[in-house]
Amino acid sequence: MALKIWSDRVNRLIESSDAFREASLSVSRSLHSELLKQGEDARELADVLHGKQLGHPLHAVLTDVTVSAWVLGTLFDMLAILPGTRNIRQSGNNLKALGTLSAVPTMLSGITDYSAIKQDAASYGAAHGLLNGVAFICYLLSTLAGWRGKTQTKLVFSVLGVSLVTLSSWLGGDLVYRQRVGVNHAPEDGPEEWTEVLAAKDLKAGELKRVELEDAAVLLYREGDEIFALNAVCSHAGGPLDEGKIVNQHCVECPWHQSVFDLHDGHVVHSPATVDQPRYEVAVRNNQIEIRRLPVEKITQAAEA
Repeated sequence: MALKIWSDRVNRLIESSDAFREASLSVSRSLHSELLKQGEDARELADVLHGKQLGHPLHAVLTDVTVSAWVLGTLFDMLAILPGTRNIRQSGNNLKALGTLSAVPTMLSGITDYSAIKQDAASYGAAHGLLNGVAFICYLLSTLAGWRGKTQTKLVFSVLGVSLVTLSSWLGGDLVYRQRVGVNHAPEDGPEEWTEVLAAKDLKAGELKRVELEDAAVLLYREGDEIFALNAVCSHAGGPLDEGKIVNQHCVECPWHQSVFDLHDGHVVHSPATVDQPRYEVAVRNNQIEIRRLPVEKITQAAEA
């Protein structure tokens, strides 16, 4: 109960400032805009930092190294107060140095994710980042103090750092589990049996057409004599792909955060999305477009390919 009260107070504090919320979103969108202006090389670097090659955000992987090293380093700093613990003291310094070094790519990946964060989660992302930034400074100062033999100073900065990291980690969990940042927003929905969705004559070449079914929103696209179908809800943050634009001849760019997917098979071409769009089999019978979910064996074959 006490933890619930504490977490509610933190949430209210973050949400109580309209100025902080607007500033957080403004910074996020400015970073995203500047990244897009830097061209293809910058986008490919952003793809790596977002975690496109992993299939989920890279930041979550890197934080394990940084936070674990910092927490263990702090524990060793506490034990180093005891006599005859020279090796423990040195190990604590090494662990904090490792955590501080690994924090650099960790923060870069976090900032990249923040640049394309959902609008309603921007203030939480900003608070998470600011806490991590201050914790980084604390652990840097603690590491330097340890190398200079200042035992009490390094312990003070370590304890302050681990306190900030604990709060920041809780906010990180809140971003994932409550704000749904970094999770797949495109459910594997759709009919398992062949289902008519649209008259073939109503789909023009090069047009993005959204069709609403009971259990799915489907995006249709015609290229020559071929028709392709994807889930119309962007896997990154739930954006409407049908309101996006065609890029690179056969790819769709989400209008919200500019994730790019191949319309032929749904794979991620450019982040911030890291999860491929679910796709459907398409057939035209009696001048009607029909779709169905991919059979399990075809999904497996596509994943292996």
